[in-house]
Amino acid sequence: MGEDCDLCLDLFSCSPSIAPTSPFTAEVLAQQLVTVFRKQWLHLERQPRSSSSPGPALQEFFQSEAGMPAECSVSLAEEIKLRSRMRGTLIWAPPRFQIIFNIHPPQKRSVVVASQHYLCAGCGTEVEPKYIKKLRYCEYLGKYFCDCCHSDSESSIPGHIVMKWDFSKYPVCNFSKQLLDSIWHNPLFNVSCINKALYSKAKELDRFRELQEQLLSIKKLLATCRLSKSVLQEIEQLPEHLTHEQHLFSLEDLVNIKRGLLQTQARALLKLASAHVEICELCLAKGFICEFCKSKEVLFPFQRETCKRCEECKACFHKYCFKEEDCPKCIRIQTRRKLKDSFSLDVK
Repeated sequence: MGEDCDLCLDLFSCSPSIAPTSPFTAEVLAQQLVTVFRKQWLHLERQPRSSSSPGPALQEFFQSEAGMPAECSVSLAEEIKLRSRMRGTLIWAPPRFQIIFNIHPPQKRSVVVASQHYLCAGCGTEVEPKYIKKLRYCEYLGKYFCDCCHSDSESSIPGHIVMKWDFSKYPVCNFSKQLLDSIWHNPLFNVSCINKALYSKAKELDRFRELQEQLLSIKKLLATCRLSKSVLQEIEQLPEHLTHEQHLFSLEDLVNIKRGLLQTQARALLKLASAHVEICELCLAKGFICEFCKSKEVLFPFQRETCKRCEECKACFHKYCFKEEDCPKCIRIQTRRKLKDSFSLDVK
């Protein structure tokens, strides 16, 4: 297996015939690999196997090739069709499961159908140019389908949601409808990676992000308290991924945020958790005291409205008291470092 993998890497690195084409699909790659394999390794079948010979899989593939007469030539397309199991044909392949985040640019129907070789993108049925107006467009895949593969179903499109915060429903083919329904509850969309600017465009999403940050912070505190089991169980009512990782959403989450449902639920849970912290001696013992005003009020990082956290030492202070250049804890840390350095010099 290792030899075959090395072989593929060598072919990609040294052969100019395997160069990215447009579109660069699995079918195109398979055709190009067969061509190069034939050129590079066919003559080795007539020689004793050496350490650089192809693996058993390649030997089996070319087993009958060595015995074929030179005049009995078969076109590459026919050979691939006979010898390998391909998805579809050389000019058509059925849709495959894929998550598409981008929005397809608008194009003329004739241009898109021509790029499909006048075939239905779903079943490969050939369509005469005069009948292309009967084909139906799938907004998710950006291709045209016959009425057997496209039943005029509609769905929200992930690309429109994460790029434009657009939850309108668009026509999709049967394959896309089934795919989108199957991933509806799965947390597959990391907004910070796909489109971080969406937070500034969608106020509902930005507000939920703030609430989620507070919930994640207070959940860490409650996880260290042996008296907070019931509160943690309430927090677990939210989808698990929302209380473990920020920015990660499912399509269902984004729709519920648009409707304001998740914000309402998050606020209620945050209020419940805060009420526990305020009366729990174990939790209060893990809070902070503002070293600027010396107030007895206990502060926590999740109190975003009144509390400011130092970026360096992570200590908490009142927002109106905090001065970054005069952080008491940072000054103490710097003083200790200087003393430690001077002590090390004296010892030497």
